[in-house]
Amino acid sequence: MNIWARVSRSRSIKPVLVAGLLIACLLTGCARAKKSDSAFQPSDVTSVPMGDPFVQDINRLGINALKLVNQDEAGGGNLILSPISLATALSVLSNGAAGATLEQINGIVNSRGLSQNEHNNRYRDLISSFYNRKDMVILPANSLWIKRNYPFKESFAELAKAWYDADVFSLNDKASSAVNEVNRWVSDRTKGLITDPLSEIHPLTVMLLVNTLYFRGTWENPFDDSFTRKEDFTLSTGETVKVDMMNSRLMVPFHDAGDLKAAKLYYRGGVSMLFLRPEENVNDLLSDLTAEKLFEINSHLAIHTTDLKVPRLDFGYKSEMSDCLKALGMVDAFTDGVADFSRMVDGKKPSVSRVLHECRLKLDEEGTEAAAVTAIAVTATSAMPEPEQIVDFYLDKPFVFAIVDERTGAVLFLGKVENPLG
Repeated sequence: MNIWARVSRSRSIKPVLVAGLLIACLLTGCARAKKSDSAFQPSDVTSVPMGDPFVQDINRLGINALKLVNQDEAGGGNLILSPISLATALSVLSNGAAGATLEQINGIVNSRGLSQNEHNNRYRDLISSFYNRKDMVILPANSLWIKRNYPFKESFAELAKAWYDADVFSLNDKASSAVNEVNRWVSDRTKGLITDPLSEIHPLTVMLLVNTLYFRGTWENPFDDSFTRKEDFTLSTGETVKVDMMNSRLMVPFHDAGDLKAAKLYYRGGVSMLFLRPEENVNDLLSDLTAEKLFEINSHLAIHTTDLKVPRLDFGYKSEMSDCLKALGMVDAFTDGVADFSRMVDGKKPSVSRVLHECRLKLDEEGTEAAAVTAIAVTATSAMPEPEQIVDFYLDKPFVFAIVDERTGAVLFLGKVENPLG
């Protein structure tokens, strides 16, 4: 069942990042939405310590998921995922899980074994830190769409509202109207960048859990488009293609590890884009990448005067993530008769049937624009500068990138570019 329509291209060239998550719970029968009376109380948190285990779980999920998806794709094509969108979705879902089902979800997003309240509180702090930003926009959003007359526990909706600032709606009994209402909410929360992620709703659907993440920022040092020109980009096959290559000389964090070079470009307001250019095959780099290694590379960066070549990017990617999450240990949630979501519903045995994830990225002289949508369906059954040394950092072959929130260390988007032309 393909519930996705094509993500629309934004006409704006302003740098924007959008991630979205939809969790569709499909259960036999009807359901009744119960709007939570709990109100989200944002904290005054503006940052989280770099390397925090809570954030590392988010990043580890993203990196491990990207590696598995890359294996499924046999290493070909551009990829992009949103670790924080996936992790937020699973964390909301975990509030309805119990027993081994909860343990397996927590093994992915809560490896330190925090209590459910402590885990939820960390996400409240993360969401609050995004709300409290200046000079940039990072807007997470969550919603529950619950069908009438189904025995959902009100406490599940209350937790989503109180900890994740979720809106709670009644899911329209008329499928076409429900699709329009959900898509309208997504379009509003993503500023029109994602307009129609949902093309249909299965007749057994009793709940949709929707998560979006919207980011907009500009480079601290925009590229001069007068220096952008057609240049060669060498593909993994050895072929070359002509791409629009942006050029600049900037003082940026840079590291040469021998087998790879890394450089970081900053957006205004505390988000960065880290580029990893391997000397050999990009898939070998990705297969060896871990959250710890990403943190280590970041710690070795030092300011250098750098001649930069960065291709313009405009591509999208979508994937069904169920097998990926099963491979990461989340098995019971997908198994009919075994999945335990007893903290979500009374007297029923729902199970997750699908996890869909879609992202879009656009990078140009002003900054970055991207969109991501994920769906989970549940069914019944810095160092001292070296100003005199000029180094080259040319992204003229396949590379890996991570868009990172510098105040929390959370990876917002993570991907691989095989061909800037898409």
